[in-house]
Amino acid sequence: MNAPTALRDAARSSGPTRGERPLPVLVAACLGLFTVFLQTTQTIGTLSAVQDDLGVTAADLVWVPSMYTLVVASCVLGAGALADRWGRRAVFLAGAATMAAGGVVLVLAGSLAVVLAGQAIAGVGGALITPSSLALVTHAVPDPRRRAGAIAAWAAASGLGLAIGPLTAGLALRWWTWHTAFWLNAVVAVLAAAVALRYVQESRNGSQRIDWAGQFTAIGGLALMVYWLIDGGHHGYGSGRALAAAAGAVILLAAFVVAELRGQAPMVDLRLLRDPSYGASLLLAAAVLFGFVGLSLLEVLWLQRVRGLTALEVGVQLLAQFGTFIAASVLAGVLVRRLGPRALIAAGLLLAATGAALFARVEPGTGFGGYAAALVVFGLGCGLANAPSTALAVGHVPHGREGEAGGTVNAARQIGAVLGTSVLGTLMTSRFEDRVLEVRDPRTAFTDAVSGAVWVVVAVMLAGTAVALGLTLWSRTRGKAAAAPAPAAETRGAGGTPGTP
Repeated sequence: MNAPTALRDAARSSGPTRGERPLPVLVAACLGLFTVFLQTTQTIGTLSAVQDDLGVTAADLVWVPSMYTLVVASCVLGAGALADRWGRRAVFLAGAATMAAGGVVLVLAGSLAVVLAGQAIAGVGGALITPSSLALVTHAVPDPRRRAGAIAAWAAASGLGLAIGPLTAGLALRWWTWHTAFWLNAVVAVLAAAVALRYVQESRNGSQRIDWAGQFTAIGGLALMVYWLIDGGHHGYGSGRALAAAAGAVILLAAFVVAELRGQAPMVDLRLLRDPSYGASLLLAAAVLFGFVGLSLLEVLWLQRVRGLTALEVGVQLLAQFGTFIAASVLAGVLVRRLGPRALIAAGLLLAATGAALFARVEPGTGFGGYAAALVVFGLGCGLANAPSTALAVGHVPHGREGEAGGTVNAARQIGAVLGTSVLGTLMTSRFEDRVLEVRDPRTAFTDAVSGAVWVVVAVMLAGTAVALGLTLWSRTRGKAAAAPAPAAETRGAGGTPGTP
């Protein structure tokens, strides 16, 4: 690399480019992330219509939402490193264009194969958008105090996408067809790209090389792991293809670890995991999405199959949870400056556990007034914990590697979301099959099955609370030790008596 190029790359990665305004950058990033999570709940809301329209079997229907999740979770880790090397704005624009293309394919889909192709294309877009949008925000707002608020707004966009998804699905099913719901994805993705083209200036870390060995082993290993979770949950984890997928995932992920430890320019610096704060922040970020996305799926299924609500009615009722999540995410950006991320994460996860426990007590005849408090408390807790867990992880990487940090923490978040839907969905399905033979009432059996899965969410949230509290105590202990003056070293004189140094 010649000197002018090196100086130019250093200037691009050292801070916000001259003339770049943080607010438009944040708007573009939030619009992009909005589409990523909109796709998740929008797909869930249209599943019944897709099944009826295309004649899809129950076994194949599970792959409609799972295909999107699988691609995002598999590719998001590598996308962060690509954003650092090739340009954060360039990767963000590529992701927005790919997301829009996936939406158009879904609008025109007339068969299951085309639907799955559209979901896979949108998944690639989501994987490119998620870490690059976070990298744009963290690069544009270098001040750690202001950055926490910006990340909170960015995180709130995910809750807004989750909230709008069921509403757009319900409106589309009421007035048009399920295809029209996905026009919103394409339109918002194009809008995000337009804002980025107009207001966001390119930034990259030109000195960072692409770790191709890490890229391929990470994508392959994560894809096989997610496939094992999804397919094994419906066909048995002991089946031949499930075991083959699990073995392949272990081999490729082990190869990924070896490649990252031995590589001169690793995609993920695994040495950062030696810091308990960094490793714990990844676990906490995964726990938040495990609970939030997993419980949201259970709520949608229970409201539709037990309460008999339409997709639009479900979307309206879940605004109590999603709206609170959005407000709490914004509030977290203010509180984190005073309380710190660890205490806020602990409080948020404890509230989330409380809200989940309240929802676990619902009965088939429970009306909205009986579970509204559960939705509000759970949304409040997840909103308070979501952004701080992301900010805690991002704060542990050097400036100029925001894409890598975004890819790592978002990979943890997406894996948490995959585990939430697959594990909780599998537990709920297996328990329902057992309970329906005992009680002979499908509504009661389904409610019992949902409640059993919700208690797993409670356990995960409480475990996360314990981790956050332990991390807080460890951080304070380390801070006191670092602040304490070192004891004076003793020296001994010729006669062997202690002397003053």
